[in-house]
Amino acid sequence: MDLKEKVERYISIESEALEKLKISVPENSFLGDFTRNAMEMIQSYYSDAKHFQEKGDFINAFAALNYSYGWIDCLVRLGVLDGGEDHRLFTHYK
Repeated sequence: MDLKEKVERYISIESEALEKLKISVPENSFLGDFTRNAMEMIQSYYSDAKHFQEKGDFINAFAALNYSYGWIDCLVRLGVLDGGEDHRLFTHYK
C-alpha cells in the first residue's frame, strides 16, 4: 500500500471514529472545557489532513492524521471521550 492509499484509508477510519465519539465528562466541568478544546484540535488536524490530501501532499496529510488520531486514542484511554466498546477504532485502557 502506498502513502496515498494509506492516507485515504486513515481518513476513512478517522471519519468513522469521529462519528462515534462522545464527550463523557460533565459539560460544565474543567474536563468538559478541556475535552471540547481537544476536540477542536482533533477536528483542525483532521481538516488539515484532508486539505493536504487534496493538494497531493500525502506526507503532511499522514502526519496530521497521526497527530489527530493520537489525541483521539489518548482521550479515549483517559475516559474523557467515549467511543463505545469499539476496540478496532480506539485504544482502550482495559
